[in-house]
Amino acid sequence: MKATSIPERKDPISQKSAEETLVFTILEVAAQLNKRSASMTERAGITTQQWLIMLFIDGDPNIYYVDKTPLDKDGILASEIAEALNVSRPNITNLISSLMRKDLIMQIEDPEDKRRKRLRLTEKGEQVLQQIEPYRKQSNGALFAGFDEEVLSKMSEDLQLVLQRLNSNKRRSIL
Repeated sequence: MKATSIPERKDPISQKSAEETLVFTILEVAAQLNKRSASMTERAGITTQQWLIMLFIDGDPNIYYVDKTPLDKDGILASEIAEALNVSRPNITNLISSLMRKDLIMQIEDPEDKRRKRLRLTEKGEQVLQQIEPYRKQSNGALFAGFDEEVLSKMSEDLQLVLQRLNSNKRRSIL
């Protein structure tokens, strides 16, 4: 029987760098936040993606991609949600259909174009957001305990800049 030799270990492809470490840290933070969000939203019978859609429709001011102007009283288009949340049209259609079946959102006619449908939260949808909110506040409070407002604001600004660059590069197909 022929013995197999263990290949010699090569040098790693990349060297330790602040940028690479930060990217992997952000990925791990995102994964952990997804787990936390899932445990909060499961209590209300929805998924994290459905919750984000509902928050977007509600105009939550803490969401980076929500326009800071007051939400249009006539609702929001599914295409606007898909673009803002970076979700494909088929996926957004399925998520919206599920939320409608659960009576958490409703469609209303667009006053300017009757072929288009706008989305709004139902009363039940508003109640679900209110049900999740204490868990959200508790989770975020525990997560960021000990950080002062200035540090949190700076972290948020820096990460928003990274998001802007990613979105800009995505449109230009650089990355």
